[in-house]
Amino acid sequence: MKMTAVIDQTGALDLDVEGHKTHADYSTVMKARRSVMTTATGLAADATTSVELHIEDPAGARTVLVQSDGAVIEQAVSHALDEQRIPTTEAASAMSSASVAPAVTPSRSSRRVSTAIPALTEPVTESPAPKTAVAVLEPDTDVETDTVQAPADAVKEAPVAAPAEQDEVTTVEVLPTRRSSMPSFVDRPDTASPAQLGMRGLLNHFGMKLAPSADELAQREDEKVVSQHWAGPRTITVLNPKGGAGKTPTVICLSAVFARMGGSGVLAWDNNNSLGSLGWRTYDAGHEATVVDLLSQTDYFMTAGARAGDLASYVHHQPSDQYDVLRSDDRSGAKARHEVTGAEVHRLYAVAAKYYRLIVKDSGNTERGDNWEAMISHTDQVVIPVKSVDDAAEGASRILSALRAGDEHAQSLADRAVVIVLGCTPAHGKAKLDALAESFRPFVKAVATVPYDPSLVEGRIRFSSMLPRTRRAWLRAAALIAEEL
Repeated sequence: MKMTAVIDQTGALDLDVEGHKTHADYSTVMKARRSVMTTATGLAADATTSVELHIEDPAGARTVLVQSDGAVIEQAVSHALDEQRIPTTEAASAMSSASVAPAVTPSRSSRRVSTAIPALTEPVTESPAPKTAVAVLEPDTDVETDTVQAPADAVKEAPVAAPAEQDEVTTVEVLPTRRSSMPSFVDRPDTASPAQLGMRGLLNHFGMKLAPSADELAQREDEKVVSQHWAGPRTITVLNPKGGAGKTPTVICLSAVFARMGGSGVLAWDNNNSLGSLGWRTYDAGHEATVVDLLSQTDYFMTAGARAGDLASYVHHQPSDQYDVLRSDDRSGAKARHEVTGAEVHRLYAVAAKYYRLIVKDSGNTERGDNWEAMISHTDQVVIPVKSVDDAAEGASRILSALRAGDEHAQSLADRAVVIVLGCTPAHGKAKLDALAESFRPFVKAVATVPYDPSLVEGRIRFSSMLPRTRRAWLRAAALIAEEL
């Protein structure tokens, strides 16, 4: 794209952009120059291409290349002065003089100027000593310029330019190049939204408009990562063969975070053959259905006429946290209990993957058997909870070793695993959790820590009942997991 600007000594501007001509009058030459550069920069950014700008003004003529990122590359500079600026008597004297200074150019043919306003060569005032012609920049620019020596008698003939004014510049209106698509008028980055949390958010509630803190921006980024929907279902499996290592609280909290942020569609599945506690620590939906009841209906739910609403009779919805729970068989008596086989895991997974976007599995306490192998075969991401005690850490270490001894898929799960270190007593503070986290960090993809919270120790778990710092820690852990899904 080519653009030509002609500015006379009164500040009048004639602009030609690809044949579209406009005229504007400015109070000074400097204002006209600024308007030209603002227009060129805007056109380059709008068209995502460079603009070749030729400027003629009382100081001379020059051609620059204005790039789409606002940078300016100087192509050529002419220091010939406008004859109308030289009084008749001085012009005659200059013509008759035998020592007319030759035209000078910078020592480098081109240079990159990282500013939207170009370096404009201003005439210099009369001085008895030899002078150096220096490019004059607008305020707040930081550009190295070339200097050239000129004889004093040649510099003497240069008129004095009017001082630069700092008034606001009005952009010349031109017809922009057509774009393939219209810009968005509603998209705004999260950083543009005022603070909503902490003291800044409180002050904004009373009418101020403070920007969010770094912590709030980090939380917004984690929420964005967790709330995404993937193309196809994803399965997270929570593993640790040690009983009481924190698997069930981890399944509940992760399910709540993903459902709250991403809008439901999350199933917490207790794949435990040894009477798992997921059903005890969540709310029932007014019935006692378990995985065994759903197994009898898997064929129906795979038909075209099956309805998602019919699943409400087999899963337990958590109203405040927006996820569903598929309970393990909790019937009493060894003869009454049904142990799910590997083939049945495949059947249940087919139904779960059809009706849910995310499945979070509680694995139980064993890594043996076709039930466990079938579960791992459907897993996209492994999460290993570790309570801040040595035996829980040992269980985590053993499950990682078991995965790395498996097939290629299991080895990949071990390499991309996320470990969550849970504070199990008030005495285990940040230093204790961080030290345990560091011991796992070299062997897995990421490690998160969750501080002690009494609401996780016993009873039913509801995300809103946790302390704010605990909820923030679970959000961070979920974001680390989501990055690997």
